Amino acid sequence: MHEHEESSEKDADLVILNTCGVVEKTERKILKEALELKKKGKKIIISGCLPLISFKECHEAADGLLGPSNVSSIGLLVEKISQNKKEFIIEKETHDKAEMCSNKKRGDKETCSAIVSIAEGCVGSCSYCATRFARKELNSFNKENIIKEIKGALASGFKEIQLTSQDLSIYGMEKGRQMLPELIKDIYQIEGDFKIKLGMMNPGQVRKMIDELLSSYQSDKIYKFIHLPLQSGDDELLKKMNRGYAVNDFIEVVKAFRKKFKETIIATDIIVGHPLETEESFKKTIEVIKKIQPEIVHIFKFSKRKGTPDFNLKDLPDRIKKDRSRILSELFEKYNLEKNKKHKGKKLDVLVVEKRKGKYLARTDSGRAVILKKGKLGERINVKINDYKWNYLIGWTVNN
Repeated sequence: MHEHEESSEKDADLVILNTCGVVEKTERKILKEALELKKKGKKIIISGCLPLISFKECHEAADGLLGPSNVSSIGLLVEKISQNKKEFIIEKETHDKAEMCSNKKRGDKETCSAIVSIAEGCVGSCSYCATRFARKELNSFNKENIIKEIKGALASGFKEIQLTSQDLSIYGMEKGRQMLPELIKDIYQIEGDFKIKLGMMNPGQVRKMIDELLSSYQSDKIYKFIHLPLQSGDDELLKKMNRGYAVNDFIEVVKAFRKKFKETIIATDIIVGHPLETEESFKKTIEVIKKIQPEIVHIFKFSKRKGTPDFNLKDLPDRIKKDRSRILSELFEKYNLEKNKKHKGKKLDVLVVEKRKGKYLARTDSGRAVILKKGKLGERINVKINDYKWNYLIGWTVNN
């Protein structure tokens, strides 16, 4: 992998804060950080979704703003700001980001995992979501450019390809059809020894193409991992959220996936404390989680965002949000600990994908996380599981 020199925030004259605008708490932290950096004499650019969601607040806190589709204009923006001009570039631009170089090293992690974006934008209109204001029309990137980027990453020594977008399942829909299954098949036909990890997919959209998607997943190059955000186990609340699917869509996709493949990882997202989430709604969510027992559950406490239909609803007390989050977390941790316990003593083939703080993250063929004390990035090894936590396995290398 390519070596590159990184400058520290302390030495920098200009700092770019690349942002997410999903929750209000994150917005407050970003704006606070921007103001603190300005006090130290830094020039500040706020990029990503937040400038389009909270333009006024970002404009007051930064010297420059850059929208999520304006990546190619960053040089121009830096040049203008360096001339002491306050500037913002947030007009919608259509770029095929698959033509751009993917990120090779992230923070303090060494990795052999390349993140490859296949589309930008969303066709949904969820009642709580502000991100759609920043990433509106769907722009599915050219398949040939995606393949070219992946080949480049593999040639640079990467062994894991993570496909990302706001919703992988809608790739190609603005061109008339769901094209994800055929894209996956084209990717795994690339020569080389590597793994593909798919990002988030809408359960309703997945159900429409379930047979084709399951067929594309059959390659050994693809982790048997699927990320399907449920958000709520109550159909009435899902309708009010304008999610576009029913609980049964989620359940049927999970059943089909587990029936097709012996060892799988199901990941889901749950929002707790939505203003319209009653005690009965929350109980239904708990029932679905107990029934399906996903291996990964991301829990989000509801956060009001300006401009969304849900913004004017009366918010639930933080106490209720925290209680529901705790109940769900405890349920998940308890059953998943029992699931992971069953792997103790097993020998598993894994791919070592990341080194951080002296330890190594590896993944099984299903995408299950295994932590190792020793390893080599990009290496496939056989490990024996000697311990476990509720969210990962612990193993050591063994002779084949």
